[in-house]
Amino acid sequence: MDISKYIVKARPGVVGGRFEEKRPLRERIELPVKRHIFINRDSHPDADIYIAIHEAKELPEKVPDYQVPHFHNTDEFYYFIGDHPDLTGLEGQIIFEGTVHKIFSPATVYIPTGAVHEYKVTRGAGTVTVLFRNRGYTHHDKQPDVAKGNQEANRFAGYIIKPEVRPTTEIKYHTDAAPGVRYVFVDAKLRPEAGFYTVVRSVSGVSSTQSNYVEKHTHNCDTYHIAIGPGPDLTGLTIEFIIGDEEVVTESPVGVHIPAGIPHSQRIVRGSGHFFNFVPKSNYNDSLVQ
Repeated sequence: MDISKYIVKARPGVVGGRFEEKRPLRERIELPVKRHIFINRDSHPDADIYIAIHEAKELPEKVPDYQVPHFHNTDEFYYFIGDHPDLTGLEGQIIFEGTVHKIFSPATVYIPTGAVHEYKVTRGAGTVTVLFRNRGYTHHDKQPDVAKGNQEANRFAGYIIKPEVRPTTEIKYHTDAAPGVRYVFVDAKLRPEAGFYTVVRSVSGVSSTQSNYVEKHTHNCDTYHIAIGPGPDLTGLTIEFIIGDEEVVTESPVGVHIPAGIPHSQRIVRGSGHFFNFVPKSNYNDSLVQ
């Protein structure tokens, strides 16, 4: 097994590469965030998903708008994580159909297919993880329907989700020997129609004596991980993966694609940061091969 095609270091988010990105940006705008690409068609050719991170640091006092109103042909998710220990410390906004909704980390923003929106970070420091359910995502510029945005403001506000802290043992093959705090950002309980599961494990000062806490297991769908740390360019977190019969230790920032049917396990072994688990199912346990 060529494990290197599953585990790939993140790269700077620049326009280019084999599959050039088309992005909904205003003309001649300088982004106030630094972009990192974790999973796309260049890095993981077999992965049917796109994941990038917008890193916010030393924002200007007034952040200019940097997106134009647009919609996508697939669902999109934003995961706001601030630099404070409890994941607070980053603020932003999303405009759904012309109506502004504020975002305070930690938070998930669910953007259904076809919803006209634009977003920006506004204050603080942290990261916004951007995920498209389908790697073949497109964007289409479109002026908002302001009447719809006003009339359905409560529905759109419901797409901003506060994560929950839950025990690791609510999912199979995982134990509470796991380090740090497990935040459920979206699942069937928080937003059932999203049909998606995302957990972030936030850790601090993990040492090499950390015990195993995930048994080897198999999913009936592709699953994905990313790891980020607090250091320069998101360094600072070390993860051990066992995929099939191969073991590898890798450093953040890194994106991981595990195809359906491949047994695997993972363990945070050193450092501080955030470890993400993405599963395209409403319930994690429904993705498991028993």
